Amino acid sequence: NKFDKFDIVVIRENEEDVYTGIEHRLTGDSYQCTKIITRSGSEKICRYAFEYAKKHSRKKVTCLTKDNIMKMTDGTFHAAFDRIAKEYPDIKAEHYIVDIGMARVATEPENFDVIVTENLYGDILSDIVAQTSGSVGLAGSSNIGNEYAMFEAVHGSAPDIAGKNIANPSGLLNAAVHMLV
Repeated sequence: NKFDKFDIVVIRENEEDVYTGIEHRLTGDSYQCTKIITRSGSEKICRYAFEYAKKHSRKKVTCLTKDNIMKMTDGTFHAAFDRIAKEYPDIKAEHYIVDIGMARVATEPENFDVIVTENLYGDILSDIVAQTSGSVGLAGSSNIGNEYAMFEAVHGSAPDIAGKNIANPSGLLNAAVHMLV
């Protein structure tokens, strides 16, 4: 691994975006997927990111969106980030367009601390961060709600290798550590 030391926390909204699964056929050969972003959901996850940073003595929160193209949906998320960031003047806030932001995370992860983003981007980014740190198989994941939480390996249950005695339990063990913390 060419990166000796980096420590990135990816915080992603986990109920909105294209993960709502709203898709339909428009014509015989065209389909549409609906991206849902709410102001309230955006504010909630951005606040969570800054509260996490504050509680864990983190210095910076980075927001990733594609609001240069998706001005209403990603623009809403970015605006929520900017509003919430003003409430935390001791924590540096920065924003990148998602493509250059992810490229920078992959090549200079040591320059990032806490990253907050929407569901799809966060899914992709968490795999990039995990792979950059050594392997997607090593990373644990936490899904934190108001009343409940769920913990799992980033890669999921990996049923394709079940029973072959080749699974690396590190991701599951790291998720268990997240749960105990």
